[in-house]
Amino acid sequence: MTQDLLKLMRERIAIGLEREETKDAIEGWERTAQLTLKEGSEYHFVVKDNNITVHEGLLENPDMRIQSDEVTIRKLFLEEMSATSALFKRKLKVKGSTSDLMKIRHIF
Repeated sequence: MTQDLLKLMRERIAIGLEREETKDAIEGWERTAQLTLKEGSEYHFVVKDNNITVHEGLLENPDMRIQSDEVTIRKLFLEEMSATSALFKRKLKVKGSTSDLMKIRHIF
């Protein structure tokens, strides 16, 4: 399931990067985020040079830490659930600065 989820995230990020709203949100923004799934898989995101990439594995000292489960992450990337909804339902936990938290919705 890991490769399938990684492929989905990469495809949906590519689609998101075509949106002006996403481009504007990440303009000049450089951050890293660690995603840990309850199922045990770990991924990290790198926002740099007006691009977003996702990779398998751990990242030392990420700017943000995200915890969730695979079903929720799939729903977020397929736009079947909003990050706000996932946060309120406690399906998504994010630790980072307030300004970073406001921008993270453009990744999901």
